[in-house]
Amino acid sequence: MSDPLSDPGAGPAPSRPSRPIVRRRSSRRWLAPVVVLALLLVVVAGIGFSQHWFGGSPNGSGGCPTGVTLQGDGANFIAALAATWTNVYNTESGNTVNYVAGGAGTGITDLSQTTIDFAATDDPLSPAQRASMPAPVLTLPVTGGALAIVYNVPGVPAGLHLSGAVLAQIYLGSVTHWNDPAIASNNSGVALPSDTIQTVHRSDAAGTTFVLTDYLSQDSPAWSAGPGKGISVSFPAAPVQSAIKGNAALLSYVQSTADTIGYVDLTDVLTASSVGSYAAMSNPSGAFIVPTLNNTASAIADRSAVTTFPAATGDWWNVSMVNAAGSSDYPLATFAYFFVFQAADRGLAPSLEKSQVLVGWLDWVLGAGQGYAPGLDYTALTPAMVALDVAGLGTMTYNGAAIPSCG
Repeated sequence: MSDPLSDPGAGPAPSRPSRPIVRRRSSRRWLAPVVVLALLLVVVAGIGFSQHWFGGSPNGSGGCPTGVTLQGDGANFIAALAATWTNVYNTESGNTVNYVAGGAGTGITDLSQTTIDFAATDDPLSPAQRASMPAPVLTLPVTGGALAIVYNVPGVPAGLHLSGAVLAQIYLGSVTHWNDPAIASNNSGVALPSDTIQTVHRSDAAGTTFVLTDYLSQDSPAWSAGPGKGISVSFPAAPVQSAIKGNAALLSYVQSTADTIGYVDLTDVLTASSVGSYAAMSNPSGAFIVPTLNNTASAIADRSAVTTFPAATGDWWNVSMVNAAGSSDYPLATFAYFFVFQAADRGLAPSLEKSQVLVGWLDWVLGAGQGYAPGLDYTALTPAMVALDVAGLGTMTYNGAAIPSCG
């Protein structure tokens, strides 16, 4: 008998057990080719600028500053990749980059108060956030990923089919029970309980909330006209509702609380000791897709191909990676962004040497750093996006003059 939760063209069918275990470092036959491809893309698109700054190596030899400390803060989403990036870069460069994953909202606030050198979020700055900055800020996509819709419904297996319109109804409070016809119609043969749905959302300003609400705004006119999109929105009062601070805490709450539904970064799901269940979401072609690294990378590539991106100095608020058109694309994909002052002298404790290290660090992330993304369940940037970012770095200044290269 066929699995009622599997769908042709949707990638690997979800496992029948209700709590499949997935570990990030599990053996994957496709991983090596993906990593090799990512490294090749980096070589093609980013090496020229890296050699300009470091002579091919960020080790401080040939006159590059050492002993400098940079501070970053922001999205939980990028924490795992940022930890690898900073560890490797710190060893190779003789400098120190610290990253505190305090949340997207915290990172934006800290940058506006010039208490950090760079911020990271999984959402672009809104016009109001840009206006709150003391000086112009560059927007630099640095990697890609996905948002997973997680749930805990006893007896219901992984891979529950949900559409954006139905998910919006759940969070709007108009679909209140798990056996509602709106859910049942896409899950033929699945025994759904009559239990009341408990919605869970982030209490703090979060990039995950932006990705969710961007998706819901595109799939639901009612959501677009109501809460809208943002890192912090007024969630409608569902019959049972909880607000949780932080991705890890939200995931833990859903895993331990029956009849809940929430949202977290796919990377958090794949690093959890007990993954729990996450949904297969409908994309614009009508296919229900379970998130993977492959279909997330495909979604970002397909969406990028039809998107006219602004320069790093421009307004990225309306840039969206959700709802890519490919039949196998996962619909809740996203970039993660670094934000940095274009004029480095407007940042935290500026100096010319620190400005050189800051540009060197960002350049390394766009070059060698991309090769670490696939192994940690993130997507590497396309050559075109690397080139756009590199052009943005080329506009950075210190005291009105171009930042001189070293190496």
